[in-house]
Amino acid sequence: MAKHDIVPDDVPTDGLAERVRDGLRAVEDPDLGSDVLESGLVTDVSVDERVVRIGADLTGLDDPTAEDVTEALRRRALSTPGVERATIEGETPDAGADDAIDGPAGVDTVIAVASAKGGVGKTTVSTQLARALAADPDRDVGIFDADLYGPNVPELLDLEGPVSANAAGDAEPIDAGDLTAMSVGLIANDEPLAWRGAMAHEAVSELFEDTAWGDLDTLVVDLPPGTGDIVLTALQSLPIDGAVLVSTPHPTSVGDTSRSATLFEENGVPLLGTVVNMRGFTCDCGREHDLFPDTDVEAALDQPVLCDLPFDERVRDFGDDVPPEALELADAVRERLAAVGDLSVPDHALDLRGLPKPIRHEQATAEFRATEPGETFYLLNDHDPSPLAAELVGAVGREGPPGDAFEEYAVRRRAPDEWVLAVTR
Repeated sequence: MAKHDIVPDDVPTDGLAERVRDGLRAVEDPDLGSDVLESGLVTDVSVDERVVRIGADLTGLDDPTAEDVTEALRRRALSTPGVERATIEGETPDAGADDAIDGPAGVDTVIAVASAKGGVGKTTVSTQLARALAADPDRDVGIFDADLYGPNVPELLDLEGPVSANAAGDAEPIDAGDLTAMSVGLIANDEPLAWRGAMAHEAVSELFEDTAWGDLDTLVVDLPPGTGDIVLTALQSLPIDGAVLVSTPHPTSVGDTSRSATLFEENGVPLLGTVVNMRGFTCDCGREHDLFPDTDVEAALDQPVLCDLPFDERVRDFGDDVPPEALELADAVRERLAAVGDLSVPDHALDLRGLPKPIRHEQATAEFRATEPGETFYLLNDHDPSPLAAELVGAVGREGPPGDAFEEYAVRRRAPDEWVLAVTR
């Protein structure tokens, strides 16, 4: 179900957690063969205002298997009548995304680049985007290669380690011409490494925190492909200001990308839009050819298409000149960053954190009714307030999802336990 779809009021929420549990019994533990509840892989199921949160112990599963299990749990939960949204919280020993990482003091903006699967050109896009942003002589830009299983940024930029440390013990990023770069590939020196659970979390968070980025206008983060635990850890802990998704035009790729979009939205990360890679090519005869069946990507993902990249050597050229398509992408990203912007919260915002659920609903609807047309209502909550926004629609006699019912509607996650909602009547 889409993020802002409203579940019919006649679907009861009483016993919803138990109905979700019953549905999850159809998901098999890949190691033990029994259902995920019997095996203990699912550790907790909780429901809050039609939002289901499933705790899952993914310890010992390799990354692709963990992704498959996560997606199976999410699909099964969303198929339960009465469920509006479902999130999976992977558990690993002695690690987790309990605390958000403060952004490096000198870094203004962090942009994540992600893809639903490998092979769609995500690293090429992220690296070219960083180069294009750095082409502005007035801006300092860096790139953080967080793809632990395929750290290819050093290869694309022709960089070599080892990484040195400064006097404070922080890692010095490698100079890559107009930008600076850090990657686990610069530390491992192409040696094969097995990342799992706590190791993966620590590798991402510590390398991000312990790099001496200096003063940067923008830091581009190349995330691993998929929707697995490492990506979720990054979304919940790194201070990401906006995300760019990468997909090919193929319907399967677009469908998978929609799941990535849902994951980002569930974790309060603003989506800047999608880069459609390998759109087609022009042969020597001058005719244009499609590589994949065409798909209306913008309509399918409900996100703007930032750039269409052809299947062309110039897109993969990391020489002195930045491809014009990458410069076009950089302009589109800047525009979208300005559009989504951070939500500044005024002192008079309604703070519902820590209050009992009935009091939250009562206060939110009462104060929202008291706002004047054209006035913006701000609300702070300790979890996603999107379901509460649906109640605000009815509180003022409107209909439809909040994004359609109100002049302006936005939800942002600013910390693991701090969400802000802004609604303009």
